[in-house]
Amino acid sequence: MSFLRTKILKMKSNKVTLKVIVSYVLLICVSIVAGYVVYKEIQKLSHQEEINQQDRNKIIQISKILTLMNDTESAGRVAIRTDDREALQVFLEKNVTLQNEVLKFRRDITSERQLLTLDTITSLLNLKSENLQELKAFQESDSTSIIIRSAISKLSSLEPYLGYEVYNKTYSRRKNREYTPVPATDIASILKKYKNIKIPKTFKNTKFDKVVMETLTLLNKVNEDTQESKSQINERMQSLWQNDVRLSQKLDDLLHNFEEEVLANSQKLSQERRAIFENSKNLLMLAFLVALGIIAISSIVIINDFVTSQRYRRKLETANRKSYNLLKNREQLISMVSHDLRTPLSSIVGYSELLSKQKISDKGKNYLSHIKYSSEYISKLVDELLDYTRIEAGKISVEKVPFNTAEIIDEVANNVKSAYKTKEINLTFTFSETVNNLNFSSDAYRVKQILYNLISNAFKFTERGNVHIQADARPLGNDVYEIGIAVTDTGIGIKKEQQQHIFDEFTQANDEISKRYGGSGLGLHISQKLAHLLRGKIYLESNEGKGSTFTLRFLAEKVVERTKAPQIITSNKPANKITIIVIDDDFSILSLIEELLKQKDINAITFNNGKDAFTQMTNHNFDLVITDIQLPEMNGFHFVTLFNEQYKNNPLPVLAITGRRDVPESFYMKSGFSGILPKPFTPEQFYEKLKVFFPKLDTKVEQKTIILTDNVTTGGYTPEVLENFMGDDIEGIVNIYQHFLAETDTNLENLKIYVDNKDYKGIKAIAHKMTSMFAQINAKRESEILIYLNKVTNESISDLHSQIHKLEQLFNNECKPAIESYLKKIMQ
Repeated sequence: MSFLRTKILKMKSNKVTLKVIVSYVLLICVSIVAGYVVYKEIQKLSHQEEINQQDRNKIIQISKILTLMNDTESAGRVAIRTDDREALQVFLEKNVTLQNEVLKFRRDITSERQLLTLDTITSLLNLKSENLQELKAFQESDSTSIIIRSAISKLSSLEPYLGYEVYNKTYSRRKNREYTPVPATDIASILKKYKNIKIPKTFKNTKFDKVVMETLTLLNKVNEDTQESKSQINERMQSLWQNDVRLSQKLDDLLHNFEEEVLANSQKLSQERRAIFENSKNLLMLAFLVALGIIAISSIVIINDFVTSQRYRRKLETANRKSYNLLKNREQLISMVSHDLRTPLSSIVGYSELLSKQKISDKGKNYLSHIKYSSEYISKLVDELLDYTRIEAGKISVEKVPFNTAEIIDEVANNVKSAYKTKEINLTFTFSETVNNLNFSSDAYRVKQILYNLISNAFKFTERGNVHIQADARPLGNDVYEIGIAVTDTGIGIKKEQQQHIFDEFTQANDEISKRYGGSGLGLHISQKLAHLLRGKIYLESNEGKGSTFTLRFLAEKVVERTKAPQIITSNKPANKITIIVIDDDFSILSLIEELLKQKDINAITFNNGKDAFTQMTNHNFDLVITDIQLPEMNGFHFVTLFNEQYKNNPLPVLAITGRRDVPESFYMKSGFSGILPKPFTPEQFYEKLKVFFPKLDTKVEQKTIILTDNVTTGGYTPEVLENFMGDDIEGIVNIYQHFLAETDTNLENLKIYVDNKDYKGIKAIAHKMTSMFAQINAKRESEILIYLNKVTNESISDLHSQIHKLEQLFNNECKPAIESYLKKIMQ
């Protein structure tokens, strides 16, 4: 149901996203269309502006032509009214300039009517130039006419003396006759014109007065011709003025036409501009309304979807809270059931061990073997459930330690093989040179856990045949390797259609497998999850009826070896000549080890921290050092490094005591230790470890029949275990337990303070210190909490408070009463 809600919410979310995108696309399309149309309108407006500018330029050019024309006309008047030849030249130059401007202006004109007007102006300008030159020539001839009139006037004054009337008949020719060019009117020209007129010889045939009269007649005739030419010049000047008038009229017409055209274009441009502005305004208004409509519709649709989405979200949050509560309750239930199973299970295992040491019948031994098998199966199932809940809650973290892959595989495989001794299965290995020679850093405990599951499955589902384990390591660079471990069996195999679900939780190949071979279906699921934590994965290749290959591949860093493992140093001294230095910050464990050494008549020198031991041991002669790893001020690794350097010329063995079982012994050996003793340990295990260094040591331990109290049977605690260490030393046992109880109360208070201060380092130190003794007395529930606290990394304060509260409740309500009851009993 929760998945369906999530899917529906996701579909709704996708629809909302699609609608938002469509809305934006529509708005962008409307904006593009509106922008394109407005752009086109602006282009039209710009084109009209260009035309208007051209018209304005034409008006400017016409104005320039008019100015030049006025200048030319003024220069022409000056040339006519003066006798200066330079004035005529100025006129001619201005006239040429005016003609050039007209021609230049003509290139920009396209109207036929305007071109015709410009051609007329050009012709008038040429005609004006010619007329002005002719007028100038007539003006120059007018001086001769003046001289002739003066002579006629003087001769006419002689008439009273001559007694004759002077011939002075003047007449004018037709004024409308065609114009004929008049030659220059200087004296030489006049004499040449009238050379054929016969003048009487005055000195021979006539009187002198007759000569005068004839001359006067001739001069009158010349004057008459001159007047007629002057009349023609006037006509010519009149024509020139008319030409100027026509030229001015033509230019006025041209300017008027252009003004009308520019005015019409301006009006048209204004109308088009108004139309463009109106169209743009309407278009923008339409685009705004369309966009507003799109926004309104989209908003309504999106808001509706958003409200629906929020409704589904609230439902989903409610469902998630329910699911979370269910998962949390399931986790708490599994954890509670697992812990509750561990309590009677521990009792069953404990009593089985005690019964196995008694003299019982073969039938009883058979019963005990079945009890042991069932308890081991339940214990494995409980471990799987706890691992499953921790993985699902994300409470499992990777703790990297150095390890040798070949040693881990060999250790796990042989342990599994010993559990299947009745099966005819051949176990073989193939290790690459890299795997054999290199050590790597990763979570060795989790690697062992995965391998145990894979190898045990290979043995479980193979009745007879082979189990082959192959391992290699491929370098990836920067000292990072990909380690591959393949477990191949010749068992029943897995069907192809079932292979894709084989790593799912609570899943097995089929129901028959579950009935025949058992199992919870969690092993491979947990292994795959752990492989992911190791930055790896498990791969499957299987053929039904032929077998399967499970391959674990994960990343690990190569460990650079720095310290060479020391050789095992032995001594044949008798026990009473042996001296051993013991270093541990836990008084109870320190007392137990001291008591075990005393039972063998071995001298013990104890220290509660490594720093004091290292500074004071030079004052003693000793044969062995036993030290805990996690110590205040100086840990075990630091101590062994300094110790081996101090005694490099006279090496002595150092035995490590540790509660961590996920770190291989080879790592401690290569770090400088001579061996390790895992906690918790029995007297037999302790003495067997000492025998490695002292071969003549007697390791025999007297077995005692231990009577359990009622408190112990209900809680699973075994406080009587100290009797194996202390023997009949009741006072020593009481002293250790009284110190343990008092120290535990103090440690619990300190844990609360460290949690309040978020001092995770202090929490780990106290948890490690407390773990050893609780493990010795089989306080498994307390030990699990302490192991969790020892690995805590920035967990929630509330979770830490709850864990410590639970530890305190277990100690005060179960563990402490059991120990006190045991002490009362042995002190009676």
